[in-house]
Amino acid sequence: MRVEITEMIWFDEHAVTLQELSELCGLPLPLLDELVGAGAIEPLQPAASEPRFGAQALTAARAASRLRQDFELDSPALLLALGLLDRVHELERQVSALRARLPGTIR
Repeated sequence: MRVEITEMIWFDEHAVTLQELSELCGLPLPLLDELVGAGAIEPLQPAASEPRFGAQALTAARAASRLRQDFELDSPALLLALGLLDRVHELERQVSALRARLPGTIR
């Protein structure tokens, strides 16, 4: 599955329910609910009675779905992998920010 640009634009303006997110990413609802409960996939407003999810949640859910299919990961392994992916993305963002502040110094 690939997140298309039109999907991302649509998600900037709309949000989906947990059931809709499950249909979009291909994860079973109980597993997706477990990932949300553990904080691996975050709703737009965590305190809402019926959580809604945006583009960032769709990206994380599709990554979890690919990891589950490709490596046959169970939910604890998915949580670990998603946490590590988030950490890698954060570190990449920090490196990019440092490169922008110190051009030519950091390779």
